[in-house]
Amino acid sequence: MTYLSVKNLVVTMRYSKYFTSALFAVLMMPGYEGARADGIYHDETRAYIGLQWILADTDGAMPNFVLGLRQSRTRTDNRVTGGDLSLAFSLDTFKPDAIRISYLEGKCNFIGQYGLGYSMKKQASLFFVGLVGPYSKVFAEIDSGKNPAAGLELNTQDCAGKVVG
Repeated sequence: MTYLSVKNLVVTMRYSKYFTSALFAVLMMPGYEGARADGIYHDETRAYIGLQWILADTDGAMPNFVLGLRQSRTRTDNRVTGGDLSLAFSLDTFKPDAIRISYLEGKCNFIGQYGLGYSMKKQASLFFVGLVGPYSKVFAEIDSGKNPAAGLELNTQDCAGKVVG
């Protein structure tokens, strides 16, 4: 085993009780759901957690831990719009890594997203675009220093929205 693998294993074992507690809290948290009386749309607000890998990071394969909140509105034609707010924490340094806010639009299984953020690690603004699917996000971003990066996130967020009507 390499030093990085041993370090990842020790970090995972040391903090797994905290992540397990956070996962349990988010999974048990009731989401807010609302609907108009005439059935035109369905609103949903849900918290989620996940792991995020940024491909341009030089720190190795250590993912970020993500806390997020997604608000979505699904219309009767199954069109989803909404917003997503997420805060990523580095599992390597145990400090906040980045905060992102985005607009969402699309259909349940393939939702486009674009937004802005700030990287505390790089001390730079971020612009990103991506695709959101059930339990995942794939995105490309560029920081204010014009450094591109790509990311993958696996999370506890199912398909945004439900078929209404």
